[in-house]
Amino acid sequence: MVRKLGEQLVSDGVLTPELLARALERQKATGQKLGECLVRLGLDETPVLRVLAQEFKTRFVSTAKLAQVRIEPELIERVPVRLAEGFDFVPLRVDESGVLYIAISEPQRQRAIEEICRTVGVERVLPFVAVRRSIRAAIRKHYYADPQAFEHMPDDDACPHCGAPIQAGDFQCDRCELLLVRSPEDLPPRDNVSLVRSLLSIPDRQLAREVPSPPHHEKTRVASYSLDAVVAAQIPTIAAGLDIAEKALNPFEAYILSFVDGRTSLADIARITALSEVELHAIFESLSERGITRVTSPKPPSARRSPPAPEKGSAPAPAPAPAQAKKAAPARAQGQPPPPAKEERQPAAEPRPADRNEDVTQGVLQLVVLLERSGKIDEAVEVLDRGISQLPKPAPLYNRLGMILLNQRRDYAKAMELFQKAADLDPDNTTYMMNLYTVLSLKADATNPGKRKAKR
Repeated sequence: MVRKLGEQLVSDGVLTPELLARALERQKATGQKLGECLVRLGLDETPVLRVLAQEFKTRFVSTAKLAQVRIEPELIERVPVRLAEGFDFVPLRVDESGVLYIAISEPQRQRAIEEICRTVGVERVLPFVAVRRSIRAAIRKHYYADPQAFEHMPDDDACPHCGAPIQAGDFQCDRCELLLVRSPEDLPPRDNVSLVRSLLSIPDRQLAREVPSPPHHEKTRVASYSLDAVVAAQIPTIAAGLDIAEKALNPFEAYILSFVDGRTSLADIARITALSEVELHAIFESLSERGITRVTSPKPPSARRSPPAPEKGSAPAPAPAPAQAKKAAPARAQGQPPPPAKEERQPAAEPRPADRNEDVTQGVLQLVVLLERSGKIDEAVEVLDRGISQLPKPAPLYNRLGMILLNQRRDYAKAMELFQKAADLDPDNTTYMMNLYTVLSLKADATNPGKRKAKR
């Protein structure tokens, strides 16, 4: 359709070959649709929308008409704003026969149309093709009561939720963590980054899959010196709970923590990460100062040596009684039962909510590392799910874990479940519901048994 749209416009005398070449270059650089690129380069949108409408066998709505259309308040209340933002459409009207008319940028997404029909509860949805920027302006005008939405229309290269700059191929917005992918084909290649590293890293727009560089790598590189055997044998553990995922950790620190399972020594982690032992020791010193990790030395063999077993046939030696107990024990006749101990039992203190929460979340990250390294990914995900549920504010981590599972495993069902939890816990954050509807649309497209039309 890319070539067909351009060739049709050139054939109609609307577009010059030079402008088409510029639009194709822009499309390659930005990942936008060809029609959007043409409009952004100054071409009148009407002939572009007309050709698209003919291809989809529907009609179109120009920006001028969309800016003047009146939408009934009852319809705005009936169609959730999260649904409209997630599918990039705006409702226009519902007729007496139950047909919902909408303006949408991609009317070819049939499964998305079906989901809109099911969610709103109408008999049929009739899509009119429109420019994406105009649709987003209409959403701002009617849902957010912005009378100047069409005078200051949002850019296509900005996040539709928070306005942060975005680029072609971005998986998510690094500011508000909105899912930007609109079709299964646009999902990035699956990565093998650990769950812990992904959860603790600062949100990245394109999900870095390579090993991050240490901060000030060239200035702090030390390769000519190694630690003594005692320090190199130390075993780091994760002392902090899941709450550290809510803080901004350096990507390299998150990478290092993904190897901390409570069993691997500092020297072994240095070999795995190709770092010098001195560098790694300095990193763990910094993490320990912030209460994130704890480094302990293994017990020497003498400290772990068990007492010698008694020889075969000999009776075990009785445990020596304390001297004070011997002096205090009163004499009693043979066979007489001992007097009842005068011991005042005090009820156990009820743990505070904070303590109870800490007990549940403490050690979760280290357990996830162990499970993941054993290949038990499903169990690791369930441990994270339960651990996140114990946090005071779990919604952001539910949203982030949903992103991770969508990217790494294409697990649409589990991602939808996590986004739903986040939306239920924090209904004022529209990002979570938008992500839910986006994944719902992606799942519908990915499981569509029919042929999907090519991107235009």
